[in-house]
Amino acid sequence: MTERRVAVDVDGRGIAHVRLARPEARNAIDSEMVDALAAAVAACETRPGVRCVLISADGPSFTVGGDLHYMADHLDRLPEVLETLIGRYHATLTRLAELPLPVVCAVRGGTAGGGLGLLWCSDVVIAAADLKLASGFAHIALSGDGGSTWYLPRLVGLRRALDITLGGLVLSAAEALEWGLVSRVVPTEDLDAAAEETARRFAAGPTVAYGHMRRLLRGSSTATFAEGLAAERRAIVDCGATADAGEGINAFVAKRPAHFEGR
Repeated sequence: MTERRVAVDVDGRGIAHVRLARPEARNAIDSEMVDALAAAVAACETRPGVRCVLISADGPSFTVGGDLHYMADHLDRLPEVLETLIGRYHATLTRLAELPLPVVCAVRGGTAGGGLGLLWCSDVVIAAADLKLASGFAHIALSGDGGSTWYLPRLVGLRRALDITLGGLVLSAAEALEWGLVSRVVPTEDLDAAAEETARRFAAGPTVAYGHMRRLLRGSSTATFAEGLAAERRAIVDCGATADAGEGINAFVAKRPAHFEGR
């Protein structure tokens, strides 16, 4: 189905396809797009059978970030507009980051601004060779949103984070891969197939364990070692109660492929 500017569809393999669907504006994020993204993430949370989320976009660009035409139309009350728009968007990014499901993101072309938050909240980011990744906020005298100031120092270190944000650096796909901002780069024409294959693999995996792994890794930078160990213990005990754990262990002992059901 389509939630205004974002298309959402759950296929028979348990993959929730979330697709930005505003190619005529290079998938720029305005108020409607923010609401549509919120509805899409809510659908991933509530629809039965979802075991992986795949985020992609229509058109040659993933997203250029915030819709500057929309902002230009509201310059007389820009602080109020930013407060409302970014508050709603950040709430959605938080929910996306906290999903107990693997999230795959397929990016191509221009990918910038607050739209980078969709990459930061994903677990695997597959980039087309034509990717151009940029913050861009310095060019419009804004400090940034979408979580870049939190994620970038953790992903690339402070110096490179400053170069991307203050310096307005534009990264090619190869540079983004070298810096650890994407997981892999594929020929542009192969992007959709590569992302789909990755999502299928996750959708056929141990969903509960994936959810715990995702939460533990994302929380590790703000936890002490003792807190991390305690969280690991609780998570693995929880996993041990799943049917998938029994299947995985039995399959390993029997030297056969495991067939996980996500429970």
